[in-house]
Amino acid sequence: MSEFRIGIIGDLHTHFDEIDVYQFDHSHYDLLCFTGDLGGGSADSTVRIARVMSRLKKPVLVMPGNNDTIDTIELAAELTHRAGLAALTGMRKQDDYQPPQTPNVQVCGYSNHRFKHSDDLDFTVIAARPHSMGGPDLSFPEFMVDTYGIGSMAESQDRLISLVDAAQTQKLIFLSHNGPLGLGALHRDPWGADFLAEGGDWGDPDLTGAIEHAVAIGKQVLAVIAGHMHIRTKQGVERNWRSVIDGVHYVNAARVPRIFSDANDVQRHHLAVTVSRVGIEFSEMLIPQGG
Repeated sequence: MSEFRIGIIGDLHTHFDEIDVYQFDHSHYDLLCFTGDLGGGSADSTVRIARVMSRLKKPVLVMPGNNDTIDTIELAAELTHRAGLAALTGMRKQDDYQPPQTPNVQVCGYSNHRFKHSDDLDFTVIAARPHSMGGPDLSFPEFMVDTYGIGSMAESQDRLISLVDAAQTQKLIFLSHNGPLGLGALHRDPWGADFLAEGGDWGDPDLTGAIEHAVAIGKQVLAVIAGHMHIRTKQGVERNWRSVIDGVHYVNAARVPRIFSDANDVQRHHLAVTVSRVGIEFSEMLIPQGG
């Protein structure tokens, strides 16, 4: 049976290095997806990590996080070996955007990425709104207008719906920095507001609107993959990193820090995804630093 394998690397927060480049380049993955927050909150740290990521030889999609609001042309240039302006111009073309064949590492956001692996395995990754901090309001509105031409949550939802309509495949996977509204308001829910004592659902309403539209027009949403809200909550409990509702897998990949020491070795976290004709499967992976 034909299978397409994806490695999902959650929010980095500077935890990515040459060892990761080597391990992922020698992996069996057909595609790598990053959920964002590359650096530690400063432009310099984001650029430094982007330069390391740019050495990956595998096909890569990078969803910018709320920590990645440096000049987007600069970020794209670092990730794509100085092809940043072309990448950003492509994103601004909205629903007709087709990612370039080269370079391998692409900044994504408000863009469709089709992967036809075989005659019976053909799907589209819809890259949703970048730079999201979650909640009901549009994050960084002036930046979003200047960079993507998006000035409100309603405009963002309309853009995402246009991407759904433009997708040429029946099967869809949504990739975002923050997850959708509607998965719960408890601290341990996938995108529950653990920074508020009373909790709250901190998902993105525009993403939810796009998902609902996809289902309404008969698309098969395999999964919604995001990060942002750390798996280890501020209350010290583990967040539910995966929920399956009506056949859709909702996955939070943001285990922070993703590189950590245990009793035996230094471990490096990511998620392994297998897409096949019959569905999609997820597994948590801990790779020892030694190999």
